Amino acid sequence: MSPAARLSGLQKEVLQLYRQILREAIKKDRKSSSLSLATTNPQQTLSVNQLLSKRSSTSYARNEFRKQSSLVRRSDFKTIEYKIRKGRKQLQLLKMPGVDLVGGTS
Repeated sequence: MSPAARLSGLQKEVLQLYRQILREAIKKDRKSSSLSLATTNPQQTLSVNQLLSKRSSTSYARNEFRKQSSLVRRSDFKTIEYKIRKGRKQLQLLKMPGVDLVGGTS
């Protein structure tokens, strides 16, 4: 897609959902790692490698978006809209305080 290309409404929705899920996943990863880091070194910060490790919510979200996008054709609007609704439900689940890792094993 060229830089001058305009995004459709559906494309904007998908990107918005992707960004929201990544932001929430990063928050969860930082919160869960800060609990474990607090016992060892409270001054230590979370690195990019830790955020993208296989057990992180961020990694799961990125991989799941890639997997789902490869399964759907760009012209299949009904399926895309269904996946957006499903993604919003998963986002609400991720926002719940008791949830640490969506889709993975903790």
